Amino acid sequence: EFLEFTFRIIEEGKPHKVAAAFTFGRENLIPSMFTAILRNFQKNFPEQDISKLIYYFERHIELDEDEHGPMALQMINELANGEPKKWKEIEQVSIEALEKRIKLWDSIENIIVKKKVLV
Repeated sequence: EFLEFTFRIIEEGKPHKVAAAFTFGRENLIPSMFTAILRNFQKNFPEQDISKLIYYFERHIELDEDEHGPMALQMINELANGEPKKWKEIEQVSIEALEKRIKLWDSIENIIVKKKVLV
């Protein structure tokens, strides 16, 4: 559903809606998502050297927080061009993108939990 939603928005061809779907369905979520993953890695694998993986995550977080996120928000602001109708569409797409992302994560969690029960 997450990918179907994304491609449906792309096919509409409205740049402000595409930017909203990618910014709020992906780009703005990455730093907090990776930070949580990183904490779990450090906690759950203290005996293994995962320093390169941790560096990758930290660098990705840094880029998203400092560069990609702010640029994405600026892009949305420019694409909306102060038009209330566009801002309303941006809001609607952003909410739906987040709902689809949550549903995707919930589905992944359910699969993981089921596999743990079976093992």
